[in-house]
Amino acid sequence: MSTVQSLEVRLGDLRVGYLTHYPDEKTVFVVSDDFLDLGSSRPILTLSMARPGDEAQTRTLLRDERHKSASVKAPPFFSNLLPEGGLRSRIARRLKVHEDREFLLLAALGYDLPGAVVLVPADTPDHLRLKRGLPLSSAAEELAELKFSLGGMQMKFSMLRQGKRYTLNTGGSLGNYIVKPPFGDFEALPQVEAATMETARAVGIDVPEVALLSPQQIDGLPDMSGYRQGEPFYAIWRFDRPEGGRRHVEDFAQVFNLRPTQKYGRVNYDMIALTLLRYAGGLPDLKEMTRRLVLNVLLGNGDAHIKNWSLLYDDPKRPRLAPAYDLVSTVAYTTHDTSIALNMAGVKRFDMIGLDTFAALFTRIGLHDQVCEDLLDEVRSTARRVLDAWQAHFAAAGVPVHLTRKVEAHILASKLHQA
Repeated sequence: MSTVQSLEVRLGDLRVGYLTHYPDEKTVFVVSDDFLDLGSSRPILTLSMARPGDEAQTRTLLRDERHKSASVKAPPFFSNLLPEGGLRSRIARRLKVHEDREFLLLAALGYDLPGAVVLVPADTPDHLRLKRGLPLSSAAEELAELKFSLGGMQMKFSMLRQGKRYTLNTGGSLGNYIVKPPFGDFEALPQVEAATMETARAVGIDVPEVALLSPQQIDGLPDMSGYRQGEPFYAIWRFDRPEGGRRHVEDFAQVFNLRPTQKYGRVNYDMIALTLLRYAGGLPDLKEMTRRLVLNVLLGNGDAHIKNWSLLYDDPKRPRLAPAYDLVSTVAYTTHDTSIALNMAGVKRFDMIGLDTFAALFTRIGLHDQVCEDLLDEVRSTARRVLDAWQAHFAAAGVPVHLTRKVEAHILASKLHQA
């Protein structure tokens, strides 16, 4: 790219600032003065640049230039809006650009990013422009299909549900479901994910509507032959797309200003819990997180990394924990999956996590005795509900018996089995 190009960053219809790409491959995000001037009425773009209830600290974070620039790739908040894995590679090939050149990917996908952030091609403001280079055609004009972005490594598509049919979103309208095909070496993965999610719903966890689809219900995928034959597709309602609109969300990689490649290891569950307690929904969010952790430990979900936890901004100035997604019993597929994705009170091994681990977590984040005891009661009751419900939901989803037995063996080895 041999010219300066900018994308106007909007939160819904509100201009937040500009993402500008320079000929030396540097991409910089600058917050606009009018967004700053909104003061305490300003909606939150990301908790990495805001402290609810503290306007002075929020202004400092918004003006701070650190973490708002990157070379080749976009700054972390924007990098996390892009897909990973196969979908990213497919889009990059269609654009004929390297998949690390994230500004071009964002320019092409800016209309249908996760949540309420919209990126629109714009003239570069004078104070951001460098006088060098020549104009270059917009990459967005070169992308004829797959004009949406979803995070995550697994292949997935944003689709519009109309009745019982699901159509690939190719621009012009917002997809309202995420559809994942059966793929690779993971037998019955859609069924296992659906079973895990329905178990979560049964034990009181907030989850969106999910469904298993036959290939005949899906229109517009370029090549259906590349997926596992004879297996259903998995669909989940996009809670960030209510009735064709947009709801602002961010994942915890964005909250902690980390790149997708840093989704394991840099953050622990203690830090997520403390963030919910201080800056989000408080104790109700913490209770919801507790239920999800119990389910993940008992059913063996080793992939609940920071991009699989998100905040939802129905209140633009105070988020809450978003509904659960990407809950999968990963132990059904591995013989060496012995730990959860992140440390919890210094523990990662599934078979070492018990009531004492949860008690240590609650103590570490500063909770008092009675609150700790109430949350431990939630651990016990959630564990009982999981144990009562999971087998029926795995059977109803059609999970093969040999995969169900692997999950069962994991459960029997868990300390929470006796909680």
